[in-house]
Amino acid sequence: MSDDQKQQSITTTEEHINRWCALPNPYPEPRVVRPNHFYAMLLLEDYAGVVSEMTAINQYLYHYLTFEDKYQDIAQLEECISIIEMYHLELLAETIKLLGVNPEYRTLTNNQVVYWNASYVYYGQSICDRLAADIAAEKTAIQTYRLHQQLIDDPYIKELLERIIMDEQHHLQLFISYGQKYCPGIK
Repeated sequence: MSDDQKQQSITTTEEHINRWCALPNPYPEPRVVRPNHFYAMLLLEDYAGVVSEMTAINQYLYHYLTFEDKYQDIAQLEECISIIEMYHLELLAETIKLLGVNPEYRTLTNNQVVYWNASYVYYGQSICDRLAADIAAEKTAIQTYRLHQQLIDDPYIKELLERIIMDEQHHLQLFISYGQKYCPGIK
């Protein structure tokens, strides 16, 4: 894909993510100082680990499908956030490729390739346990992104992770506010 095509794709994608559950701040273009296998392995955790963008997309989409008949407002929130998480997935994939690794849905655990699977999704039984799981996932994602920011010495990647963290913090607040509406005491 040419640079012009990539920019057009990013612009088109950013137009699609201009949603109420996203912050209006622009996203930095995926860039890296140089290829780095270690950094790519860290980002693969954010991309397709147990707590990752891939898991968030599928978990929030599942919750959307289970809420849409009874809790339309929460269903819309879950759907909206899952779309933003898809954009994060795309940004991470582009960065992983620039780092010199194919963005497969996998991680490296104890020197073994572990592919993403649907058992990472928290399916839940009730509105409150699903929202609590969504809140926990956002909190863990923020912590993991912060750790990776500390471990990665590349200003472009740090900037991208900071922008993703901003969205995750916003999502956390949205999930908490809906959780408090339906499940008093949820944090």
